[in-house]
Amino acid sequence: MKRILGIDIGGTSVKMGILDKATGDMVDISQFKSFGHEPDKLADAVAAAALTYNADIVGVGTTGGVNLTTNTVNSSNLSWKNVPLRKLLEERMQRQVWVDNDSKSAMMAEVFSGVCKDKRCAVFITLGTSLGAGLIIDGKPWRGDDNTAFELGHIITHAHEYDGTGETRAGRLEYYASAQGIERNNGGRPAREVIEGVIAREPHAMKIYDQFMFDLAIGLFTTIELFKPEVIGLGGGLCAVGDYLIEGLHRKFDELYAHRSKSAAGIIKLARHQNNAGMIGAAALAELFLFK
Repeated sequence: MKRILGIDIGGTSVKMGILDKATGDMVDISQFKSFGHEPDKLADAVAAAALTYNADIVGVGTTGGVNLTTNTVNSSNLSWKNVPLRKLLEERMQRQVWVDNDSKSAMMAEVFSGVCKDKRCAVFITLGTSLGAGLIIDGKPWRGDDNTAFELGHIITHAHEYDGTGETRAGRLEYYASAQGIERNNGGRPAREVIEGVIAREPHAMKIYDQFMFDLAIGLFTTIELFKPEVIGLGGGLCAVGDYLIEGLHRKFDELYAHRSKSAAGIIKLARHQNNAGMIGAAALAELFLFK
């Protein structure tokens, strides 16, 4: 059986592991801190770690937009512009590499063996350092002309705060419904402190997380009205509070859209794979596109 390595490159960390086809999950997972600005050095670090796995092929899910025509990546979280990541990694590893957007990779994990499986129309949202998303239409990923379609984090939800220069991303959903938004409301302290506080039911943390859920609910309801998905799967580190998030979104829908709350809230589900989804989906995409 061929070994498939799945790699998830995020704004704060790089994770990788081998896809276990029997269970649909990852084994032998390792992780190290991510860094931007110098893509060649990050490619060196990723390749060095990846080669220790002796995999046959490699799938990578990365933060940012991935153009499958030019095989380049643009990522504000990594300060990348037109970075040829696939070429950089294939040169260093001397193996075939598939590179895709991390949210689309996470979505594919759920399509294969999670909450989006066998759905004709589904949405998957990753809630982490940024807000990433993927869309399934007629059972297939909707990519648009250049594979960057459905950048849900960039829709304008707070027009009165919109920064047209793009320097702060104020006004866009991601500015509020992400770890960045939580940290900004928490005086710059890490979002994980808020997550841990919510789990411990600390009032201050719950207040900050409540604002996050309010802003997320605005984006979710817009998505529901536009696409009428059968399910919206939520994954990423900010989902670590579990059902508290789902129940909170139900309350926010009641506050914001009482006349449609019940039907809208019922389709929101926690993803099965959570933090391993990016690696699983990246490996699954590599198998799909690289094994002939």
